[in-house]
Amino acid sequence: MITINVAGFLTDFTNGRSEIALDSQAATLRKALANLWEQHLGLRDRVLNEQGDLRPHVNIFVNGENVRRQQLLDTTLPESCEITILPSVSGG
Repeated sequence: MITINVAGFLTDFTNGRSEIALDSQAATLRKALANLWEQHLGLRDRVLNEQGDLRPHVNIFVNGENVRRQQLLDTTLPESCEITILPSVSGG
């Protein structure tokens, strides 16, 4: 099973849910996110840019590993994993 954790203001686009279990399996992060967008379409534009790439101020972790150090959206997913979508926090 794939569990997606959504943090910060992004829960505004998931009906307040911070944890979402996906019913279907996905071979890559891109496919898992496509399944997530089917449930929470408004979240997509906060995570991906107009070209479909990960926004610079958003980090995604698969089982604790940042996908920026892997293959970004093409990161291969194990059968069971935890995906965390975490917006960057800035300020002073």
